Order: sequence, then C-alpha cells, then structure tokens
Amino acid sequence: MKTLFWCVLVFLFACSASKQTSVSVYEPEGIDMVLLQRTGCFGTCPIYKVAVFGNGIVSYEGTAYTDYEGKYMGQIDLDEAKELFTRIHLLDWENYPAEYPMDNSDFPQFFINYKTTEIDKQVKGNTRSADDLISLSLEIDRIISRLNLQKQ
Repeated sequence: MKTLFWCVLVFLFACSASKQTSVSVYEPEGIDMVLLQRTGCFGTCPIYKVAVFGNGIVSYEGTAYTDYEGKYMGQIDLDEAKELFTRIHLLDWENYPAEYPMDNSDFPQFFINYKTTEIDKQVKGNTRSADDLISLSLEIDRIISRLNLQKQ
C-alpha cells in the first residue's frame, strides 16, 4: 500500500511540474528576420552582414577581414530557428534606443535589425549597448561559425 501511495504521489507531482514549466514559444514566419551588421574599426575588425530568417535560411555577406568574403548562403535547423526567434521576440524592443552612445570611434559598431509582422526595429550599438543585444550579436556570430556556408 505504501508503494502505491508513493507512486501516485510521484505521478501527481510529475504531472503538475510539467504544466508549470511550459514556455511560450514564438512561431516565426519565413519573412521574420534578424540582421546583424558589423562595421570596421581602426584595424582589421571583420566587416560583414548576416541575416537569419524565420524559416532557417541564413544569408551572409563578408566585406573585409573575414573567413568568408563575398555572398554566401546557409541553413539552420527549423527548431534552432524557432528557439532563436523565441529568445529574440522576448527582448524589450520597444525600449531600446535607435542608437547607443558611441564609446570609442576606433571600435567597431553593430546594427541589429529585427523585423516581424509586429516589430520593425533597428538598433545601432557598441560595447555600451544593452547586454542582451550584445549577447544576441554574439549568438548570431556563433551560429555563423558553425554553418557550412555555400558561396553564391
């Protein structure tokens, strides 16, 4: 009888815990896009643009000081795209300024554009930007570093 009691108790706890951990997932459309553009610096900072679309397509254009100069295409898994866009969609886009103050004109700048049917926002940033935007730019860089980009 004790065993049955503990089994029922564990079962009920497991069911209630799974309901509490459900997370709202943003379902990106193919036209949803996040674009990261990195500018040059006083030196050899990579200059490129990369767009990730809701359907997982990645477009990359390297201008200078990158491993990939020219136009390239790639694809990320749809689950990875959904996870990326869910995180991006939860950011506080309404409250980001269009431009953060420049900390040093010799440092590279970045632009992040986020476009959905609901949001169309561009933010220019640098090392003094919101931490979550800096993290997003680094996450997009990690995605590119793992991709097998194909020359266009």
